[in-house]
Amino acid sequence: MSIIETPLQLQHLALKNRVIRSAVHSFLAGEDGYMTAAEYAMYETLAENNLGTIISGHCCVDPLGRANPEQVNIYADSFTDQFRKAVAIAHAHDARFIAQINHAGPRAIDNEDLADVVARPLKKGRHARALTVEEIHHIEQCFIEAAKRLQSAGCDGVQLHAAHSYLLSRFIDPTFNQREDEYGGTIENRFRMVEEIICGIHGACGKDFPVLIKVNVDTKAEDAEGYHRDMVWLLRRAKALGVELVEFSGVDFINLPKTATLYYLPQVKRLSAEVPDMPLSLVGGVRSLADMEAVIKAGIECVSLGRSLIAEPDFVTKELAGGEKSICVSCSRCFVLPHMHPGIRCVWAWKKERARQKQAAAQATTQK
Repeated sequence: MSIIETPLQLQHLALKNRVIRSAVHSFLAGEDGYMTAAEYAMYETLAENNLGTIISGHCCVDPLGRANPEQVNIYADSFTDQFRKAVAIAHAHDARFIAQINHAGPRAIDNEDLADVVARPLKKGRHARALTVEEIHHIEQCFIEAAKRLQSAGCDGVQLHAAHSYLLSRFIDPTFNQREDEYGGTIENRFRMVEEIICGIHGACGKDFPVLIKVNVDTKAEDAEGYHRDMVWLLRRAKALGVELVEFSGVDFINLPKTATLYYLPQVKRLSAEVPDMPLSLVGGVRSLADMEAVIKAGIECVSLGRSLIAEPDFVTKELAGGEKSICVSCSRCFVLPHMHPGIRCVWAWKKERARQKQAAAQATTQK
């Protein structure tokens, strides 16, 4: 039995094993913001393949903060019921289902009045103005209302997306946050929006409703050691606030060498040692059973998988059966391929589909 198969009891969540499907955008929802049959089929395949926890792709909490045209929405009551089926699918396989909730900030689509932590120029000649404090409070309430809907749908908790330069991440990271009010400056101030959301969710849903956070373990700012100290403070504060688990990703995973593995293990291992009572998970460059076990052996409670599950939804099952390392080559084509070939995220899946199409065409020609 591998150590990744051992159960884990968190504060309010009992997990059957240490493996988490990290939130990745599926490109499978309809443009109306609802899950499709293909999205549910994806969750079915993931749930039946030895995942202890499934975290959904990022769900939009505010119509002005939508990141993708094919993103699942949860900013109104009408979007609530679709989550019941996803929860039922996960629970049928004794997996937990966590919904990730997000606001795109200045990365939002279909919004001409873009707002950011501070005013700044954006790509393609666009410009973002600074959010007002009143707008910050409105967005916080959007997260809280989304959590209430997801709790009513039976979700096992929510994860706040505070990574990858979306809005909450931009408040935490000094690269983006140069505010001079109570939401800028010190890490206490830069974390304030996230903290107010956590407290608001616990006030609305009860302190036993699990709240998780996804955050970057690194920054593009020059003071890397200062950011590490910020993360130590963040973990201690998250523990005091009753956060269930913090999942660490990073800012540069797309640009790392294809041969790289366990991108952020040294940083997260160090944080785990400094704040040992805050449960953590690590995502990034996990490509084999040995990699998964290395994360757990480093004292990190869980291991999260992203692109390896895009390439092979049965990756964990295969690895536990003695399979080779992941077929994922970290090409990151999974971020662009669905725009060219809807429903397909991985180049290996596309090659298989192309081979099927060629075979079908050849058979059709022969039959003529």
